[in-house]
Amino acid sequence: MMRARTPWLLVGAAGVFVSAYVHFYLYFWGGYRGISPDRIAGLDISRSFALSAIAGLVIAEFLVVSVRFERLALPASILGIGFALGALGASVLARTTGLLGFEESSWTVEAVVVTVAEVVAVLVLGRVLALRSTTH
Repeated sequence: MMRARTPWLLVGAAGVFVSAYVHFYLYFWGGYRGISPDRIAGLDISRSFALSAIAGLVIAEFLVVSVRFERLALPASILGIGFALGALGASVLARTTGLLGFEESSWTVEAVVVTVAEVVAVLVLGRVLALRSTTH
């Protein structure tokens, strides 16, 4: 049954990776590095983009490794869904409440790409969990 989950895991990993890459891109080349109008527990908008890039890369790699090691598919999928939902939630909060001083409300290409990637990750990794529940 693992072969049935392989494409879903890889697409989920791609969604998480694209999200991480966009956050990396925005941090280094998009002007988000070094800005910190607000801080919460030492975290500012700049650091949140850097941390998101690192976490997303690690989770995407974990999802790819779970293709080979079946026992990792469940925790990797849960982490991937959590990452994508967290990023989507942070985006909504930042755009509606100005979380961490974020004041951007327009939909840039990067915002659209990252939102689509995160929604895809949630949906396909949810499918992995659904496949798992039907086999056990």
